[in-house]
Amino acid sequence: MLSGNIIIGPLRRVVSYHDAFGWGGTLAFLSHQLVGYPREITGQPKGIPQPVHVRVGTSDAHLYYKILLRDEYALNLPFTPRTIVDAGANIGLTSIYYAQQYPRARVISVEAEATNFAILSRNVSSYPGIVPIHAALWKSDGLICVSERSSDSGKWGFITHEGAGAKVRAITMQTLMHELNIESIDLLKVDIEGAEIELFDGREWVDKVQALAIELHDRFRPGCSAAVNAAMSGFSASEHADLMLYLRAGLRFGTSMEEGTS
Repeated sequence: MLSGNIIIGPLRRVVSYHDAFGWGGTLAFLSHQLVGYPREITGQPKGIPQPVHVRVGTSDAHLYYKILLRDEYALNLPFTPRTIVDAGANIGLTSIYYAQQYPRARVISVEAEATNFAILSRNVSSYPGIVPIHAALWKSDGLICVSERSSDSGKWGFITHEGAGAKVRAITMQTLMHELNIESIDLLKVDIEGAEIELFDGREWVDKVQALAIELHDRFRPGCSAAVNAAMSGFSASEHADLMLYLRAGLRFGTSMEEGTS
């Protein structure tokens, strides 16, 4: 659930657009900085059947590069997942990546922030296996606030919290699974900017997960790693790029197994 407006150094931003989109992307970014146009560009990496919409002047280009061009979420799973939940799906890049990697999978793409979700819906509209859900995974059902949080280096992401602010539907993992008739989750990807504490507060659903790929946010909210580690105590853990990976006991990354159990 990253912000579309994360601030990084000007030179690094230019480089990120060149890395992702070549000189056309670089010129689009510079033009946006000067005159505010274009607000959006599209890219189509090899193997991706439809153009991907990316907002100029945001973190989208950096994520596009990491996820669709550099395969940050290539996990070498020991099975072929049939049910994937992408929690904190942002503009849908990871959902698209997994839809291409596992064309028989059903991908549940959950995003809380409204502007992110609008782009996500457009990006995944041609993928029948991706189901976009506008909601925040939380410890209880109801409504929750979504706000943009800033640090000394700029705006770093949207967070969900109790109190005042723009409201979005909050649902537990159990409710999500019940409403979408999910019996088990083969792969759960989580990037929810510190709300992992609330998500993993209720652990009943963890027994129905085979593999978890999660970005932890202790740097913003201490206690995230502790909450996840406690919930995933029966899983083996390893690091992969900026992610922590958890795999059900008895399974190993890079080994073969029958297809996912969902």
